[in-house]
Amino acid sequence: MKDPNALATSLAIAALPKEAYELGKLFSDGGFKLALVGGSVRDAILGRLSTDLDFTTNAKPDETKNILKSWSERLWEVGRDFGTIAAEKNGITVEITTYRREKYDPTSRKPIVEFGSEIEIDLSRRDFTVNAMALELTTPTPTFIDLFDGVTDLAKKVLRTPINAEELFTEDPLRMMRAARFAAQLGFEVAPEVLRAMREMAERISIVSAERIQIELTKLLMSDKPRNGIAILVATNLAEKILPEITAKWK
Repeated sequence: MKDPNALATSLAIAALPKEAYELGKLFSDGGFKLALVGGSVRDAILGRLSTDLDFTTNAKPDETKNILKSWSERLWEVGRDFGTIAAEKNGITVEITTYRREKYDPTSRKPIVEFGSEIEIDLSRRDFTVNAMALELTTPTPTFIDLFDGVTDLAKKVLRTPINAEELFTEDPLRMMRAARFAAQLGFEVAPEVLRAMREMAERISIVSAERIQIELTKLLMSDKPRNGIAILVATNLAEKILPEITAKWK
């Protein structure tokens, strides 16, 4: 049987457009690292990669901006304070974010961002293991990085967190909504320990703005299996907090 990581690497490599490799060379020539990351890696493996690509790098935002100037047809930096520079070329949109760690005030989901030099810390702060994989494009051949066994969880169709779920949900309670949304979009199960944390911490969703909740709920309802996501919201008492009408109808 082919090694799962080798298979994931080959699937991701085959799915990437040439623009991704152009960026890899530009960052490598500049002495920086660049990796496809998060949902883009997950979707590349699943064969559902879109034209919106997410990358992470050790380059600082100004350094990323300088590289993208020579490559892109259009560039914008609305997320610069959080380390993100975005650009577009040939219909491919990229967002490139500096490695970072985040610190949260318990009363807010707005993080204090600290830029880092290692991808490992960046990946550990992501919501689920299937979104914590990366494909390094500035090594001699693309290198698959899977510190939290996301490939196994992807094969099992299960959502687990790379570190303690309570810690991640304390920092950003919207991640609980994302669990329900991904379950609906991808047809995945949520791991029992993650469901338990969601039930115990449902009250934390109150610090999230109505606008952000609406966006996640809309994505869930527009998915292939919205009932799966709604069932999770009801079972974890999140529905009672954000839209009690759902709970009433469900009963």
